[in-house]
Amino acid sequence: MKLANRAVTDVLRDAMKSRASTKPVLDSAEDTGTELMGADDFTLKDIKLSVAAVIQQWVETDDLDDGETYADRLLALMIGTADENHDGDITDDEQGVLDIALNAAWDYLSSKGASDEDLDVLLNDWDGDVADRVRDLVASVLPEGEDESDSDIDNFAFSASDQEPALDAAYKMKMAIRKGKKMRIRKRVSGTVRLSAAQKVGLRKARMKSHSATARMRRAKSMKIRRKAGLK
Repeated sequence: MKLANRAVTDVLRDAMKSRASTKPVLDSAEDTGTELMGADDFTLKDIKLSVAAVIQQWVETDDLDDGETYADRLLALMIGTADENHDGDITDDEQGVLDIALNAAWDYLSSKGASDEDLDVLLNDWDGDVADRVRDLVASVLPEGEDESDSDIDNFAFSASDQEPALDAAYKMKMAIRKGKKMRIRKRVSGTVRLSAAQKVGLRKARMKSHSATARMRRAKSMKIRRKAGLK
């Protein structure tokens, strides 16, 4: 991935810079309170599915480009989940999706044992050494086998214990900074970021993992069982 003949590492690192948020991730969040419309709930679960699949694919990565770190690869995959038309230009709407995705990544990695300190440095500063440490940790606790890995993705996205939707959480964190509180994700993407061939392959594999016909059928059966059991 190059932009004006610059290496992927330089582009990715320059793409992340601090910028104050001028509006909530979702304007209507202030009006709806803790209640989310069905479409919003579906969108959040879809983002969480994508994020968990991306992180699993990231852990399996063995094709880093020259000069690329595991932090660079994770950033590229996360950007790929939000860049709808893959033009490398992150719009305000896509930035909102990316904010939610990064907070979901924080939650998923935290559930695997990563510390808040490491996640702060990884997901805000994209530090290569921390990325190696977090990746090794996640690799050591991820379930083995395709079915088990897929179930892990579903359990994250459809967790019954998830009492605060990611969208509300992202909105609240952006509002909290105005009260002097620390946000988890403080930095935003700017400029044009184009994925390399290897990064695009990784993103396609992650999407297949979370959105394949087999995964959807298994998910539908699981949701049917939950409904019969009186669970959401």
